[in-house]
Amino acid sequence: MKTGEKNVRILYTSDIHGRLFARPGEAGLDETGREFRRDGNTLIFDGGDLLQGGTAGTFFAREIWAGGGMGAGTERGRAARPARRELPPHPAAQVMNGCGYDAVTLGNHDFNYGLPYLTYYLTSLNAVCLCANIRSRAGILPVEESRIFTLENGLRIGVFGLCTDALAGWEREETIRQLCIEKPLAAARRVLGGLRGRCDVTVCIYHGGFEEDPATGEVLDDSGENAACALCREPGLDLLLTGHQHLREPDRPLYGSYAVQPGCFLGCYAEVTGTVGMAGEIRFASRLKEGTAVGAAPPTPLPAASLPALSSLRQALENWESRRIGTLPAPIPIQDRVYMALHGSALADFINQVQMAVTGAQISATCLSNTALGLPAEVRVADVFLAYTSANTLCTVRCSGAVLRSALEWTAEFLSVESGGFRIDRRFLRPKPRYFHYDFYAGIDYRLDFSREPGRRVVRLRYGGRDILPEDSFTLCITNYRRAGGDGYGMFRACELLEADPVPVAEHIIGYLSAL
Repeated sequence: MKTGEKNVRILYTSDIHGRLFARPGEAGLDETGREFRRDGNTLIFDGGDLLQGGTAGTFFAREIWAGGGMGAGTERGRAARPARRELPPHPAAQVMNGCGYDAVTLGNHDFNYGLPYLTYYLTSLNAVCLCANIRSRAGILPVEESRIFTLENGLRIGVFGLCTDALAGWEREETIRQLCIEKPLAAARRVLGGLRGRCDVTVCIYHGGFEEDPATGEVLDDSGENAACALCREPGLDLLLTGHQHLREPDRPLYGSYAVQPGCFLGCYAEVTGTVGMAGEIRFASRLKEGTAVGAAPPTPLPAASLPALSSLRQALENWESRRIGTLPAPIPIQDRVYMALHGSALADFINQVQMAVTGAQISATCLSNTALGLPAEVRVADVFLAYTSANTLCTVRCSGAVLRSALEWTAEFLSVESGGFRIDRRFLRPKPRYFHYDFYAGIDYRLDFSREPGRRVVRLRYGGRDILPEDSFTLCITNYRRAGGDGYGMFRACELLEADPVPVAEHIIGYLSAL
């Protein structure tokens, strides 16, 4: 470091998705946080999507928030939860506090269990939550737009947070009605204007990703879900910490700013060093460091006073995960994504079977997540969450034959023809894979011909032995994500909502298997 220069060191995680406790072969925040060596010139940030994911996200919502009941964050869950004064600090916040986080922003999945549950987590945090483009209408979320951190060396670091506004098209309607959501770019311009002249370095923690290929500038996503490149073009933004896409982008100068993304599930975290010269010039360097898993020996917790209280909860979590809930006639495998689109999926069939049993709908549709695994014959609780990884709930809608055909045509665009064979269309691979685009249906007799031009690929569509007409009407079970139009399925927004079930699908699968 040259004379007169000053450094800021930033450690950054994002998209942890419930990986609080390290396991053999799987990183956890309790172990990874032991590496967070900090001093007076170090700041630790997180980019959101911490609360939902794996078994831990559901377990904490069930056992602490809803007292072992279901539907945390919903009307049912709010009625079941203990009084606020009876609640211990949120377990995720206890681990975050032990790691010494300074600031976090909100991810779209942090809203999955509702605003009261999110508020419970945020009020348990020592870190400040920064999010300039989302606020609750009732003012219950303890969120600030920005904060200036003054380091030991005197550097002033102006930090603000943003979350993808595509949240409005994914989350439950009851949650969205309680929020004011602004476009990230508009919020960034407003906040940067307020920070101008008041700090030495500006940092945005953005739960969103790259809409362009950072290397070539090729447009990858024009949906508005991701806006990192547009944000980097904004004058006055020095460092953009991104997330949401689960990509690893360690070191990317971009349009006069500097951007990183550390991947997901604590596979990596980013270490960024910023150097400010005497004339105010700034240069950055960064690297991704591997998160820490454990071997066969039990992991040791962080040496923080709050964490020993989690040992019994962790043991309860492990006991719950290992509980056997049912026996299947045979294992249910998962195959290659192209193969399943062409020939069907036994796992999707099973999930649709559960959904139809729960809702009584005539037709059911489901997708498989990017990381979904099959089910073994002897099913434990943990296996269910490896097969169904999201916090989706079920919606029963009144669906016309025309809407059903339109949705199937959009599903059928998942594959394209190349060199005489089929492959996943590149739109669903970049900027990140979206295997969850493809929906599998039960209750109808249908066939898709992927060799035909898009829009004409549904070559058979029948119900009860007769062709489905545009004016026909059916009860259809879909997830709340699809009901909100997630991944381009906007046709479902016009369907009449008959019932919104607050219980997560994974919970229904557990109940179904337990009754076998």
